[in-house]
Amino acid sequence: MSLWFTENASDGHRLNWKVKRMLFTGKSAFQSIEVLDTESFGPALVLDGIMQTACGDEFIYHEMLAWVPLRAHPHPDHVLIIGGGDGGLAREVLASKTVKTVTLVEIDPMVVEISKKYLPHHVEAFFDPRLTLVYADGLEYLSRPEIPSYDLILVDSTDPEGAGPGSVLYTPEFHRRVFDALAEDGLYIQQTGAPSYNPDVLRDTALSASRTFPLCRVFWCVVPTYPGGFFTFTSGSKQYDLMHFHPKAVEHARWYTPAVHRAAFALPPLFGRLVPESVRQAQVQDPA
Repeated sequence: MSLWFTENASDGHRLNWKVKRMLFTGKSAFQSIEVLDTESFGPALVLDGIMQTACGDEFIYHEMLAWVPLRAHPHPDHVLIIGGGDGGLAREVLASKTVKTVTLVEIDPMVVEISKKYLPHHVEAFFDPRLTLVYADGLEYLSRPEIPSYDLILVDSTDPEGAGPGSVLYTPEFHRRVFDALAEDGLYIQQTGAPSYNPDVLRDTALSASRTFPLCRVFWCVVPTYPGGFFTFTSGSKQYDLMHFHPKAVEHARWYTPAVHRAAFALPPLFGRLVPESVRQAQVQDPA
């Protein structure tokens, strides 16, 4: 008898993955954690019943969240990652030799330990001396008076559903703390989910970011294991426009290219209607 993992994308739609075997199942102080060896996408991390990252397509999400800002900021020396305990985003950021330090703030130590055991390609960054790992709540960390300023802040969190650990990272208070923690020319990006299923996440985050930062931009990619495939990111910047970037290829990339970077800011009307008009109109212009 085949084993299947099912994720409820909505009341009328479910996603199913055929599972070869269950690698891990447990519960931390914050959430339930499972690692599944899927037939089509390999090992996959599931938190509270929601697919987070699968080895077969994780590079799409992580390359876009990392390299879009890395190519837009002229000196991304110091980077803060909030969330991302699986290590995939830190791996991509540290693939840039110009990055001097990465601080990764993860609320759940079990996510890191389980990823080290079952997702070896994700966790290469944990052995890089430029990485500092901090176990803390992201909002609480940003409230600490002694933290340095960062050139980039990248938020790789769970979706803001219910009272999960990611919910606080989608609030205006959080965005104000991010603004204060950034350098004078810093910028931030966070994932804003699948707009076909959770349009309020993109709508609310883009509105908050546009009210907090001089520049707000929204871009997207396609991640097969996420509901609907389409997945969005929202950014806030004090100076640099993500649509203007250094057109240099990433040698190891399997998804990111300068052409993909440029195209990612072309918002289909389905997505564009969810963001503030100022953001939508700015992205109608040719970003070349």
